[in-house]
Amino acid sequence: MECAPNLVDAGVDPAEWARTREAEGWPVLACADHLWDATRAYPHWAVTLTQFAAATTRPTITSSFANNLLRSPVEFAQAALSLQRASGGRFEAGLGAGWLEAEITGIGGRYPAPGERAARYREAMVVVRELLHHGRCTFEGEHVRVDVPMIGPAVPVPPPLVASVGGPRTIREVVPLVDRVELKISSVATRGGALELAKMPTIDRDHVKRLVGLVREVSDTVPIGAFLLVGAGDDPRVLAIKQSFGDSLMGSLLGEPEAVAEAIRSFADLGIERCQLTPYSAETFPLLAPHLAAS
Repeated sequence: MECAPNLVDAGVDPAEWARTREAEGWPVLACADHLWDATRAYPHWAVTLTQFAAATTRPTITSSFANNLLRSPVEFAQAALSLQRASGGRFEAGLGAGWLEAEITGIGGRYPAPGERAARYREAMVVVRELLHHGRCTFEGEHVRVDVPMIGPAVPVPPPLVASVGGPRTIREVVPLVDRVELKISSVATRGGALELAKMPTIDRDHVKRLVGLVREVSDTVPIGAFLLVGAGDDPRVLAIKQSFGDSLMGSLLGEPEAVAEAIRSFADLGIERCQLTPYSAETFPLLAPHLAAS
């Protein structure tokens, strides 16, 4: 199993961060796509990943995940092709449905109901896949309508398309369109449009197994990853959240680095091939690197 640290802080220099993670041995580097959340501002996903590509030579780089409520699928496909060229073929194009209501309404947008978000997501994936593989797309759906005669840059091999899925509908409708999936196992805590930490302890290994099983009903071969919120060390926020999570699965992902690393590795037993790690604290990745970066 491989692990992918995720950059989620606009105050960090992306090139320095990427060089440090590469030196630690991480095989995949990710950048999230938000504008802000309750605790911080985020960097621009595509600019940040371009800096990753320029600063490193070995790791895969991926968007984790570009936000379908903020981005046109056409603009995302153009950025994905550009990042594939800039990285020398190391990019994976991750597109997510979008879930954080405050940032959508905060910029004057309309936050769709869950069913509409899922439908928009599937339609966007159809468009993106067509553009990545054929350089053109004419599509008219319920929510997405495009007529794009050409798009570039041309690349020898299109980037793999990655989906973030957390429920039966998106698994059923989106998995057939993509090359890799990441399970948003914490979707139970974000369905209301904000992260509700109080719901995180309800997530258990059976929940992960059910999601893996749903994916395998659709595809026997698609690689499956998982989104994990993790925190290593004795940062006060990490310790406070760990106490509130107790002995739950999510609680095992916080605390002493070696124990956290062991809990992360245990997801391989559930059929998870890659864990995307989003940190609660800045020191999480340096502390976990000796245990996970080369695994």
